Amino acid sequence: MAKKSELSLSRRDFLKTAGAIGLFAAAGGSIPLTLFEAGCTQGGSAGEGIFTVNLAGEPPSIDPNLSSWAASRSVIMRCFEGLLGFNKDLSLKAVVASEIPTVANKGIAADGKTYTFKLNSKATWSDGKKMTAKDFEYGIKRMLDPTYAAEYASFYYDIVGAEAYNGAVKETDANKASLKAAVGVKAIDDATLEIKLAQPRPTFLSLMALWPVYAVREDIIAANGDKWTEAGTYLGNGPWKMTEWVHQDHITFEPNTNYWGTKPKLGKITYKMVTDQNASWAAYLNGEMDTSSPPSGTEKTVMADPTLSPQIVRNAELTTFAFQFNVHRAPFDNKTLRQALCCAFDRQAYIDNVRGGVGKVALSWIPPGMPGYNAELGKEYAFNPTKAKQLLSDAGYPAGKNLPELKFQYSNTGLNPPLAQLLQQQLKDNLGIGLTLVPMESAAFSKMVNDEQEDWAFFGWGADYPDPDNWLPELFGTGAGNNHTTYSNKDFDALAAKAKQELDNTKRLQMWDQAQTMVMADAPIMTVFYRERFVCVKPYVKGLTPTGMDGQIMGDMFFENISIEK
Repeated sequence: MAKKSELSLSRRDFLKTAGAIGLFAAAGGSIPLTLFEAGCTQGGSAGEGIFTVNLAGEPPSIDPNLSSWAASRSVIMRCFEGLLGFNKDLSLKAVVASEIPTVANKGIAADGKTYTFKLNSKATWSDGKKMTAKDFEYGIKRMLDPTYAAEYASFYYDIVGAEAYNGAVKETDANKASLKAAVGVKAIDDATLEIKLAQPRPTFLSLMALWPVYAVREDIIAANGDKWTEAGTYLGNGPWKMTEWVHQDHITFEPNTNYWGTKPKLGKITYKMVTDQNASWAAYLNGEMDTSSPPSGTEKTVMADPTLSPQIVRNAELTTFAFQFNVHRAPFDNKTLRQALCCAFDRQAYIDNVRGGVGKVALSWIPPGMPGYNAELGKEYAFNPTKAKQLLSDAGYPAGKNLPELKFQYSNTGLNPPLAQLLQQQLKDNLGIGLTLVPMESAAFSKMVNDEQEDWAFFGWGADYPDPDNWLPELFGTGAGNNHTTYSNKDFDALAAKAKQELDNTKRLQMWDQAQTMVMADAPIMTVFYRERFVCVKPYVKGLTPTGMDGQIMGDMFFENISIEK
C-alpha cells in the first residue's frame, strides 16, 4: 500500500490490514534541495477563498450508509450531517436533532432502551426540501439492509431487530420484509424519530453521531441507483455541495446556498487525488496545495528548515500501534516470554529513527485524550533490558537457551522493513536472541492475519468514536471479529459485557479500566506508539481545527471554520 496516506483504509479494516501495510506510509525518498527552497512560494488559493488539499486517492465509496472511514468520510462530512455530531473536543453536539436526548428531557427512557430524537425545524436538504424523521428511518434501515453488507452495520446491533435483519441474506423476500419491519427504528411523525434498543447501550448517542446513520434521500436513490453519488445527484444536507467529481483526479465542493446552519467561510474546496507522497509534497512547496504531509523520513529535515518549520502543525490522534502476538502459537503462548519481549524494545528509538521523531511512546492501549486513558497503566513494560533478561529466564529460556525460533511476519512495504530490522537488532542487543524476519506481499499478509495464522505482527487501531467500548471488546473479546491475537479471558468477557450496558458513567469507566488492566497484564499485544499527524499548512490558511478523529485530511471535521487570508 505504498504511496497511500496513513488513513487510506477504514477504521474497521485498520486492525486487519495495518500490519500488512505498516503505517500506510509511502516509501518516500530523497527530496531535492530545490524543492525546499521553493517553500516560500505562496500561490494557488491565497486570497481567492479556495482551499486545495490532497485526498490521496479515489474514495472507494461516498455513500454515507455504506462507506468506511478515511477518504470516504472526508467527502461525506462536506455534504452531510447527522442527528448528532462532535465538537472539537469530541464531546457530542446536536446537529439535525434539536437537542441531545437525555433522561431529563424525555429523550431517553429511564431503562435506557428507548431514544427519541426531535428534528430541528430549520433542517433542509440542499435542494430546499424540508428534512423529516422518515429520511433518517430510511437511512438507518438501508444501512442494515443485508443486500449491501455495510461494514458498520454490526455497530448498531443493539437496535431491536437489527442483527436479525442484517443477517437475513438467505431469507425469503417475505421473511426479509418482515424482519425489516421489526427493526426498532420508526418515524413517529415528520419531526420525531424513535429508536428502541434490545438492551441499554450507554454509548449509543456516540454511535448516532457517525455517518452510517445519516439520512439520505430515498427519491434520489430510487431515481439514480448506484449512480446517485455522482456530482449533480449527490444531494445532502450539509454546508457544501459536490459540484464536480473527475474520477481519479479531483472533487470540487461549493457552498450549499440552502444550508440552514452557519455558512462556510470558503468559496470552494478542491480535493486532489495525488497518490504519490513526493508529488503531493512538491505541489505544496510550489503553492499548488494548501496543506501536505512531507514524505516519510523527511520530517526532521522539515523541522530544521527555517521557512517550513513555522508551517508545521502537529496533532495527536486517537490511534495506537502495537505488535500483536498469536497467543495460541508456540512460543508466544508463554505469557512471561511475551512480557520479556515487551520490555526489550526501545519504542523511543523506533519513533526517533524510523518515524522521524513523530509520535509518542505507548505503554498502554487506550490513547491519551480519550475516556479510559490511564497514564499509569503499562509502565511495567517500559524499555528495560535487565528486566527483559530476567523475564526471559523466568519464562524458561535463560539467556535464550532452548528458545524456539521466533518469527516476525510483515508486509514488505512502507516503513515495515526498517521497523522489522530495528526489532531484530534490539532483540539481539538486549536479549541476545535471534529473530527470523518474514517479509510478505501485502495481500498474502492480510489474509494470514485475518485467518489468525500469524506468529507476531504489527497493527494499529483508530477511534470510530471516543470511548473504551470501541477499543476493548472488539479486539480482545473471545472470538471477536477483530481479535487476531486469539486472546481469550473469561473474566474480561464478563466484565466487558457488564460495562457495555452500565448506565452510570463513572462505574462504566472503572469497569473498562479494570478490563484494560487485564489485557495489559496478559500481554497479548506489545504497545509501541500513539500516532501523531505531522502536516505543513500555508500561513494564509486560518481556522484549521484538528481533532483526534479526523478523516483522511487533518482538520476535515471542521473545514467550515477555515478562511483564506490575502
